Formats: sequence, structure tokens, C-alpha cells
Amino acid sequence: MQERLLKIIYYFAEKGKHIGVKRVALRARLFPAYRFACKIMYKIFDYLYLYHVELPVTQKCNLRCKHCVFMMPYFEAPVDFELEKTLKYMDRLFDSVDAIQIFRILGGEPFLYSNLKEVVQHAIDCPKVRTVEIVTNGTIIPKQDILETLQNPKLKIQISDYGELSRNRDSIKELCNQNGINCIVRGSDEKNWFDPGDLHFRGRSKKELKKQFKHCGEICRNLHDGKLYFCPRAAFGTKLGIPDVESDYVDFTKERSREEIRKDIYDLNQRKYLLACNYCDEGTEDYVPIPVAEQLKTK
Repeated sequence: MQERLLKIIYYFAEKGKHIGVKRVALRARLFPAYRFACKIMYKIFDYLYLYHVELPVTQKCNLRCKHCVFMMPYFEAPVDFELEKTLKYMDRLFDSVDAIQIFRILGGEPFLYSNLKEVVQHAIDCPKVRTVEIVTNGTIIPKQDILETLQNPKLKIQISDYGELSRNRDSIKELCNQNGINCIVRGSDEKNWFDPGDLHFRGRSKKELKKQFKHCGEICRNLHDGKLYFCPRAAFGTKLGIPDVESDYVDFTKERSREEIRKDIYDLNQRKYLLACNYCDEGTEDYVPIPVAEQLKTK
């Protein structure tokens, strides 16, 4: 039963865009079905499933995208996340769930992170993680010492193609082909960008927030600095001014029982809206397409 539900979720989440379903419609339709499937698996089978978890390993990036979903250009002193703590928080997440379909490692730019090999290997070694992905902007060629780790069939490199900005895109793809590394290039036609707006408070009512949340349809969780957030906006926005509300994330920095953490993850997955929604336009009419990877001017 669980496997059948997981296959259905995977098909529509990953294949829907290739069979003509528009992104907004796909997410809006998939979101309630995903939550319902997760509810059945948890309540009936005691099976805690996360479809997609993203792990930023660094805030450092060599591009300055104006509308970066992780808001990287707006961190005045970007940092690398400590390896020891990162692995500890990964273990707490892995211990708490029964399966993660996609565990995505990114930044910033992940190939700027000196401990990337250790983080990637740790994710690969977890039997509960089905696929490990690294998302890169196509500017940095992977170093020789990480190539063997990247050859694992469980892993895939995804190059976000930003045209001339992704200056080493072709070299990375060729290197991957030569070394038997799974690699795909996602062009701007596949990876549309939308503007979630700045971080000012919108003042929406609970009714408006629930409607917005339903249309947002986010199924990607974000493990950021020891806390599991519902979405990147909540994760990085909290670091940049959105009020820090404990009910909006699962805190792995505190010692708690496995069952308590499992329940909190399930509850987070079933939320009807977040405080962060009032600082975001996704799921509203103001969430409009924008040019991909538009760069901020250098100060």
C-alpha cells in the first residue's frame, strides 16, 4: 500500500511537467493528494514519509540573483554550515522518518563548500534516502577528490542553466559523462522563476492565508541550520527578519524523543498556513513570472 502511494506521488511530482501539466496547476492538484497520502501512511501504517527535503550547506554563492528563492545575496556575511552539526542534524532527521524520496543538497553554490564530499556520502549511506541530488549553477567544475563519491547511482547532479552565467555548464556535463555520473541540465524553459516579493508583512486574514497556502502547494521541506522548515521562504526569511515562531518548524537542535519529533514532522506537513505566508506572495495573484537569474548590480 505504501509503495503504491509513493509511486503515484513520484509520478505526478516528477513526470507531470513532462506531460503538459503546468507548474501552478500541478502543485495545486498534487498538494492535497500528497498530504492525504502522508496522513494515511502515518495514521494507519505509522509510516512517516517526506517527498523532498533540501539541505543548504552554505550561504556563499558566486552569483547574485536578484530573486534568489533562498535570498542569498541579502546575507551580509554569508557562512558555511559546520560539518559536524550538519551531519548531526541529518542523522536526527533520518532517524525520525521512514523514507525521503529526494534529499537535495544545495547552497548558495554547493561546490564552494569544502566539506561537500562528506555531506553527500552521508546522505548516500542512509538507506531511507532514495535519491540524492546536488543542485549547481554550472559555474564550478567539481574537484577530482569528489568524483568517486558522485559516481554513486543513487546520486544525480542537476545543473541550473542560466545561459552565459553558467559558464562551465558544458564542461561539468562532459566531466559527468566521462565519469559515469548522473547529470541533467535544466534550462530556463523548465525552471521558470517567479517573484515571491520582499519580506514586508502583508496583513492577510487567516481565511486569505489558508487560500494562499492551498494554492502554493509546496511539498519541499528545508533543513536549515538544525531546523526543518515547511519551505525555503520560511527558513531563510526567518534569518532575515520574519518573526521566529517555534510552531513553524521542527527543531533538531534540542534533545527530544523520536516519537515527539515524528509527530512534529507530521504536524508540520499538515499545516494549513504559516506565519511566513504573510511575508510571501507565492500562491497569490502577485506571484508572477520573472526573468531567470537576473543579477544584482555590484556594489
